[in-house]
Amino acid sequence: MNTKQLQYFLATAEQGSITAAARELDVAQPAISLQLANLEHELKIKLFERDFRGVELTEAGRCFEEHARIILTQINAAKADLMGSKKDCKGKVVVGLSQSCCNVLSIELLTELEHRFANVELSFRIGPSMAVEQWFNDEEVDIALSFNPAGINATQRSIPLIRENLYLYISHHPKNPAYSELALYGSIHFRDLQHYDIFMPVEQDAMYRLLTEQAQKSGIKLKPKNAFGQLMTTLHYVTQGFGLAVLPSSGAFHLETSNQIRAINIVQPALQRDVYLQMIEKKSQDVAVISVFELIREVTASMHNQQFWRGSLLDKKYARPSRMQLETLAAG
Repeated sequence: MNTKQLQYFLATAEQGSITAAARELDVAQPAISLQLANLEHELKIKLFERDFRGVELTEAGRCFEEHARIILTQINAAKADLMGSKKDCKGKVVVGLSQSCCNVLSIELLTELEHRFANVELSFRIGPSMAVEQWFNDEEVDIALSFNPAGINATQRSIPLIRENLYLYISHHPKNPAYSELALYGSIHFRDLQHYDIFMPVEQDAMYRLLTEQAQKSGIKLKPKNAFGQLMTTLHYVTQGFGLAVLPSSGAFHLETSNQIRAINIVQPALQRDVYLQMIEKKSQDVAVISVFELIREVTASMHNQQFWRGSLLDKKYARPSRMQLETLAAG
């Protein structure tokens, strides 16, 4: 679902015909028809009844119309917040974040920034969680995504961003016989992780602490396998069938969508961790830093909506109704 589809949908609903909507928007009629068909296919909902006189909203379409207007209003408000200071928005902004957060945010963040704020130079400083926390406390970065609010200076601005789900990742074709049984698993109890070698980061990292603390609570001992420092190198070993890794979807969604890797749900208990977005207090009046801060919030909501960053979205400012929510509402 994208803004163009929502705009075409609302124009067609208001005009009562695709032809009239095409004239109103100065867009070719086939383009509108195609986008509406794609929208109905994605939602699995029939939005319009069509006849020789034009189109009329179905009951589901009328329900969706209300949400479409809310979504576009939120998007436009977000753009207005950012674009209002566009003329003065220039400078360099440094963001500290983990490899997994960078993986899910970087491309869309850079694309949107180039489109909206061409005079802002964005630089990523990527490292393990303890390094990101140190950079932020030493004010070597302007913005940070952290997993440990206690490790952040209390005077800095901080908001909970997302509570991300953690999964056990495995190749579709594991070459290690010890992993072959996992190829059929949809979920695994946390206690059962003790039977497998799992790639884990250094002991000071937030992920290592989370896993070992939960292992202590569960009365088990994990068998850590040293990761390679670079997430992509570790994931390469996993996709090739030579290892397992516990990661959030943010770190591996691109490999999931290309069917190179598979996520197994961890249950009893499910594993989650909170991601916090921080801004250096003295940068709170810097237009470029504020714009990037807000854009990270918006892009996070977008990636969550697309299920690339799975979990509970804690920051609701740019939240959009999911397809499941819309289908439930349309069903009554």
